[in-house]
Amino acid sequence: MKITASQSDLSHLLRTVAPAVARNPSHPILSHVLLIAAPGKLTASTYNLEIGITASCVAAVDTEGSICLPAQMLREIIDRSDDGDAISLSAADDSSTITAAGSTYQLPTQPADDFPDLPVVAGKGQQLDLGAAARAALAVVSTDAAKAILQGVRVADGHVCATDGHRMLRWPVGGAAGVAVTLPAATVKLIGDQPAVISVEGGHAAICLADCTIHSRILDGTYPDVAKLIPSAFEARITCDRHRLTRALERVAVVAEAHNNVVKLAVTDGELVITADADGRNGCERLLCDGPDAHWAFNVRYLLDGLRVYRDCDTVTIAGNSPTTPVVLTGSDMDVTYLVMPVQVRE
Repeated sequence: MKITASQSDLSHLLRTVAPAVARNPSHPILSHVLLIAAPGKLTASTYNLEIGITASCVAAVDTEGSICLPAQMLREIIDRSDDGDAISLSAADDSSTITAAGSTYQLPTQPADDFPDLPVVAGKGQQLDLGAAARAALAVVSTDAAKAILQGVRVADGHVCATDGHRMLRWPVGGAAGVAVTLPAATVKLIGDQPAVISVEGGHAAICLADCTIHSRILDGTYPDVAKLIPSAFEARITCDRHRLTRALERVAVVAEAHNNVVKLAVTDGELVITADADGRNGCERLLCDGPDAHWAFNVRYLLDGLRVYRDCDTVTIAGNSPTTPVVLTGSDMDVTYLVMPVQVRE
């Protein structure tokens, strides 16, 4: 194989596929990048057995072929080459040579046949735009390995859903009506704000983005029906200025985080009082609100994560029943639900 391409194109190509390089590989080949030279282009693939990424760039191909090279070392050499350089890469069965203006590097190679096959997904593709829903969902997924299914983001029934058992997000998204899949959080993070075409088949998904294709496993198991967690009616609805509430919680969190992250919210006569106590230290914030008397206690981080969902809203509503049943946050002009479980505290 022998190709020539610009430093910027090669650098972008290797950065694109880098997230799927195995960090602690079960087999050395998983720390490599598979390079395939075909007329007019160079295709790179990485695969850590959970996620695979394939991307291409324009290249002048003198000799077609395929080879595996150490991904991290190759990327660092290309990244540190001068922008604008034309870089040539020639590879044989046991070694490769990288040349640019005034520099030459040799790297060991592995046969392309040793690289594992990426999953083949032939299902019908469907346009999907996760956008802000993906960012919000990633803050809610579980990090507990014992709750494997909750480490993913559920896309089904026209919604993006995520829960860690303590809070839940449900966000409607366009194009998701015909999709029913639970994707690992790492896959959703790679999709980000980009429009995607997703195909699902046989326990795997192929997600086509503008500059690459992501191959991902689908999380196995039954995702909980989070819509059933949302109460059908509420005894109390408290509405207040979102910005003022966020700033108040950020300040009182300084005290709460020194102990157990718990803050108490109490509404009396149209005033919301937020307090935190920690080993003789305490903080108190007061702000106006609309709604009946109520009181709850929450993990302050969970509340702040919920308020970030509604960053474009002027007001936010906190709706709940008893101090021990689910509480729902909603924002003005947003059809998004963020549910959080209160914390039980002893007075």
